Amino acid sequence: MLPVLLRIVLEPVWAWVLAVGVALAVVVGRAVSFRKGAARDGRKASWGEAIWSDKAVVGAILVAFLAAWRSGVLDETIRLPLHTYGVMLALAFVASIWLAQKEAERQGQDPLLVGDLAFWILVSSLVGARVFFILVNWGEYFGANAFVVTRFGRIPRFFALWEGGMVFYGGFIAAALAAAVYLRVKKMPFLPWADTLIPSVAYGQFLGRIGCFAAGCCWGRSCDPALPWAAHFPPESLAFQSMAARANASRFIDPDHLHTTPIHPVQLYESLGELMLFAFLALWLRPRKRFNGQVMAAWLMLYAGLRTVTETFRGDTERGVYLGLGTGQWTSIVIFATGLAIWVVGSRATRKAVAALPG
Repeated sequence: MLPVLLRIVLEPVWAWVLAVGVALAVVVGRAVSFRKGAARDGRKASWGEAIWSDKAVVGAILVAFLAAWRSGVLDETIRLPLHTYGVMLALAFVASIWLAQKEAERQGQDPLLVGDLAFWILVSSLVGARVFFILVNWGEYFGANAFVVTRFGRIPRFFALWEGGMVFYGGFIAAALAAAVYLRVKKMPFLPWADTLIPSVAYGQFLGRIGCFAAGCCWGRSCDPALPWAAHFPPESLAFQSMAARANASRFIDPDHLHTTPIHPVQLYESLGELMLFAFLALWLRPRKRFNGQVMAAWLMLYAGLRTVTETFRGDTERGVYLGLGTGQWTSIVIFATGLAIWVVGSRATRKAVAALPG
């Protein structure tokens, strides 16, 4: 486990340079994508038109810079920890986009639209994952502890992302809704594109759960110390900190306070399962699919089953437990039912189409 990969120290001038550089990279990257799309449609777009086409992105960047200037956050020496979880999340996102674009090319779809769609998926998934966690832990965010104190003053706990608190299902649901809206606006069929993208989601989750293991979030329940792959999380991990805060902490922390007691590395269980799902969907099912939406339906059902099983090894009560089942298990029931419905409807439509063929 390595929660913090390294620490970056930035003097004020370099903090501003980095912030401006990242902002420019985002704006220019989006503008280039817009101009390529315009060229594909047979028209020429100016740089000004391309930049202003993403008013929401430009506006968000301006608001962020205004907030940074007013708070003075970039006017001091910044000691920035580079968290392994964040690195793995970024790697997962980039790898997923690359895989989806390659598949889009094979399917005769526009790979540039994958990159454009990916931006909205990223934003919506982060917001959705956070909102889902807050809904599960409502009291912590709207009760007596609704604010946290930082060196810049009190801020709503909603924005305290360094404390952790993201739920994959929330991110996936929000991303699916954002993708559906985007595809509808662009007049692109949802199910064929979903089949193109879904295996990449599985691969991204494979990398993301490795990041969870490094950070010590989404941890497992206690296990037999003799288990060869039992995990012991250090004090800087989220698992250790959460266990130490419990009333019966002695059950979860070793006597020397150097690490947690042995627990299941449930993050790696799910990571391995997602890698297997990716291989099955991308290498076997997708080339053989019989109807649009089949790959997505298969992932919905298979991931729901995988998540239900791995949830039985979870030990983080922060995710919410209701009527003996975790929030993830209840959500899995809904996700499985959705996948099953898509599969049944698609299969029936395919059988009717085959039966209607002459001869």
